[in-house]
Amino acid sequence: MPILMGLHILVALGCAVHVIRTQRQMYWIFILFAFPALGSIVYLLAEVLPSAAGSTSARKAGAAARKALDPGREARDALVQIEISRTPGNLRRAAAALLATKRADDALVLAREAASGAFAEDAAMMFTLAQALYETGEFGEALTQLEAMQTAHPDIRHPEAHLLFARTLEALGRIDEALATYASVADYFPGPEARARWAMLLDVHGDTVSARARWQEILTAARHAPKFVQRTNRRWLDMARLKA
Repeated sequence: MPILMGLHILVALGCAVHVIRTQRQMYWIFILFAFPALGSIVYLLAEVLPSAAGSTSARKAGAAARKALDPGREARDALVQIEISRTPGNLRRAAAALLATKRADDALVLAREAASGAFAEDAAMMFTLAQALYETGEFGEALTQLEAMQTAHPDIRHPEAHLLFARTLEALGRIDEALATYASVADYFPGPEARARWAMLLDVHGDTVSARARWQEILTAARHAPKFVQRTNRRWLDMARLKA
């Protein structure tokens, strides 16, 4: 045990030297010595490997590690960027980051600003605004925004917007339309969320036979999915196992 602890400290010291030499953010020093083993592993994944390998997979691993350790970092970074340059792109990024950290009211303010003027019909801006409206309970306006997005971009294939449309119809109590929309989006949505939400709505409204069939479809598809896909969708898969 003392040997392992000494090794952890040596690794942390090596990482700390790397922090200083490469001018990384100094909060890493605290992380490295507050969490001698975990902090070093996260630092290596987040900062060292992406720089050394330069590969997409390494960058993704680093991003995931940073997010797990500090889930609010993206929002803070994005808010700094809009202080530097208040462009529509920076505003949309900040709004999306705030939505991810459950700050929907703040996100709505920025999303409205982003989706204005010359960018009022930009698909990404319109979708982020619709998300913010939904998360703040402005379901009627969210539906109007999604319909406007569909009108402005009739040929766009946007599964996330399609799913949000179904959820908004459900929130407004337009159940038959919501069920039909869930059925449509579930056929091409990446992952089981759309089918799971469809099954949940069927369950709530008493169609347990159809709901069970949807849950079973999720489990059948999951058996052929890679492990990382199963991990990503664990919430819906666990739900399906309980319901099927």
